[in-house]
Amino acid sequence: MSKKEEKKMANAAAVAHLVEMDDLNLDSSWLTASRIRPMQLPVGSDPGASIEHLIYGSGLDNFVLDIGGNETASKTITAIGEQMLLRHFNLTAIPVRDEGQDVDNAYKTIKLIREYDKQAPISIILNDITSRTQDTNDLALRESFAEVFDLAEQTGTGLLVMPRVERYGRSRRLGMTQWEMSEEREAIVERLRNIIIEAEQAGDLERAKLHTRLMRAVTGSKAVREMINVVFKGLDQFLGQYERLRIMVVSTKGGVGKSFTAQQLMAAYLLYVLGGRHV
Repeated sequence: MSKKEEKKMANAAAVAHLVEMDDLNLDSSWLTASRIRPMQLPVGSDPGASIEHLIYGSGLDNFVLDIGGNETASKTITAIGEQMLLRHFNLTAIPVRDEGQDVDNAYKTIKLIREYDKQAPISIILNDITSRTQDTNDLALRESFAEVFDLAEQTGTGLLVMPRVERYGRSRRLGMTQWEMSEEREAIVERLRNIIIEAEQAGDLERAKLHTRLMRAVTGSKAVREMINVVFKGLDQFLGQYERLRIMVVSTKGGVGKSFTAQQLMAAYLLYVLGGRHV
């Protein structure tokens, strides 16, 4: 068997569990064609009980925990800290999109985690920015987001950069992450091409137009995967080797930045690791 075939089999066998801690919504329910398996974990009146079940009763060795923003985040982190469960997580990822309020929120989250575990590994994920560079030594990037870099240095956390993904919302209609989409890009393009031709021949120009738009989202996934792989390599360096992988994504603000970090970066990273780290 060739290395390419081995890679394909390993990737196909890998399944990543994404656990959303939320009473109301399952934001990752759109992942219908993905190898990421979303599940909802109710917060209820006692988030500590939910986390205890996840750690000791769910049977999951590897997972990404996506904690809803605002009050849910602080209550959950407090519960995890009080029950000494932070040690079960290889990483806490905190998404930040800009200076100002995002930095203030991230600082509060880091401070709360450090109250319970001063050595807990934390990384800020600077994401959804217009700059295309991911080089944290780039002087222009450091000036544009000086407060973010200062926060990382002052708190001793990691810092990874993920630029904005064009047509991101549109691409989600295909039911898989950008990283997976790039991996299956040729097959998806062929399928969309057939749909477009059939729609045009049937005179259904609206359907043809919609799938042409999806085509643009797919063809752009190769460049996006290259950016995501930069984040993956940074996570490899930050985390090192481990027997199992459990990542917590948390923000006191929530929103697109947290969802993108949990779904497109951390859950996809889990696929990458379980599939043998094939980029």
